[in-house]
Amino acid sequence: KFFIIRPGQEKAEVLDEDEMPLAPDGSPEKFIGSPAISDGRVFLVTSEATYCIGKKHAGAAAPRLPPPAHSNGAVAHVQVVPTELILKPGESVQFRAGLFDDKGQFIREGGAAWSLEQLKGTIGEKGRYTAPNEALAGQVKATVGGVSGAARLRVIPPLPWSEDFDSRAPKSVPAHWINALGKWEVREMDGGKVLVKLANNPFTKRARTYFGPPDMANYTVEVDARAIEKRRQMGDAGVVAQRYALILFGNHQRMELQSWQPETKRTVMKDFQFKPETWYHLKLRVGKEADGKVHARGKAWAASEKEPPAWMIERVDPAPNLQGSPGLYADATFEVFFDNLKVTAN
Repeated sequence: KFFIIRPGQEKAEVLDEDEMPLAPDGSPEKFIGSPAISDGRVFLVTSEATYCIGKKHAGAAAPRLPPPAHSNGAVAHVQVVPTELILKPGESVQFRAGLFDDKGQFIREGGAAWSLEQLKGTIGEKGRYTAPNEALAGQVKATVGGVSGAARLRVIPPLPWSEDFDSRAPKSVPAHWINALGKWEVREMDGGKVLVKLANNPFTKRARTYFGPPDMANYTVEVDARAIEKRRQMGDAGVVAQRYALILFGNHQRMELQSWQPETKRTVMKDFQFKPETWYHLKLRVGKEADGKVHARGKAWAASEKEPPAWMIERVDPAPNLQGSPGLYADATFEVFFDNLKVTAN
């Protein structure tokens, strides 16, 4: 039911009460968003439909407030737009700087000095930025009279990608990765460098970290993974492609292909011997096939052995994830290690 209620000093008055119809399976329809109000009508979205409460035909539109006059006050805030971006190498974008006073009133646009923070590339006097030919992340800043505002951006090259972490500084993470800082670090190991999922914080021992645009599709992710065992406890390691995850579970000694971890009915499981202190190669391929369906296929094997020809675990998803960034998954009860990461188009 949906109620419109007028609060009062002593009690509330119910102005309107509407009962939503049942869903096709006989259950109540679920509200999945806040109501929206427009021209005297209320709009509701449920799991089954969109509803309107009010007159069938909208009345006259409410009068619009005139835009506020420009302020003559001092600059207290600089707003840089666009604010959050993903660019390709060599791509350019025009930034603008809006200036506001301490009451949030607009003063003017422009007149800012532009600079780059933790970011390569070029920025012109009028705010036009051109990305370099490498993966990175940082900020574009605009400054007026000692007041600064910034926009964040990442530069991500097209596939294929290959990362063995040997060129990375110890204790660092790739700057353009999302949800990585403080949870991972590059470390020297066995004469080279690897990526380590840290286990020094119980609140962040499990992490999904992404390193591509959210609209990617039809690609394969591969990586070498290794977990250690202490007190009969092992960590979990996996890869993510197009919102599907292929994970090796140390304590359960099994492999899972997940479309969404909390929804276990859609998870495919298979016994798998995940030995501690041993490098395994994980490979997950997701994409739309000739039949028009999205297929997710995975396999894992000891990195010292040859790749098995057949996929070990797979799923055809009737409610598929059509896009998603590649990533890594780890639940580091104790540290989990990754190396030789590759992402290629199918």
